[in-house]
Amino acid sequence: MRAQPLHIGHVKLIKRMLEECEKVIILLGSVQEQGTERNPYPYTLRKQMIQKVFAQDLDKITVLGMFDINNPTQWGAFVLDFLQESLPEHPRPDVYYAGSEYDAQWFRDILKNIVIEDRIDYNFPYVSGSMVRDMIKIGDNRWKDFVPDEIHQMIEDYKTLAKGVA
Repeated sequence: MRAQPLHIGHVKLIKRMLEECEKVIILLGSVQEQGTERNPYPYTLRKQMIQKVFAQDLDKITVLGMFDINNPTQWGAFVLDFLQESLPEHPRPDVYYAGSEYDAQWFRDILKNIVIEDRIDYNFPYVSGSMVRDMIKIGDNRWKDFVPDEIHQMIEDYKTLAKGVA
């Protein structure tokens, strides 16, 4: 995931992973980019968001950042190679959790178990990172309905800092 920013859809997915898995590895993509419209938040802040929201589960969660390769057909193999090099003591992941069929397609041929936590759930509010970023950008405070309370202040502080830098 990119978690630009972490929102309730990500939280739902991570909670499911924590319920079903002994260990959870969260890869935050696009670490090579920050301060852009699509990737405004730096890796370290995104990692802190996850750590703050899941503070009680940090013994089960590992958060890593990785660069994009802009080659979707090689993405699944690249991710697994990255994990093997970054966490050689950990066994190869046996399940991949995705937010959509599209996200899962890059892993279909290399992992047996893929879990889709579909974004289209009529019992859960639709949310996307671009929607939340747009709300923040135009000053629509409803973004707070889609982002965990624990990280509202982090986003407000970063927004203020980014304005001061620009």
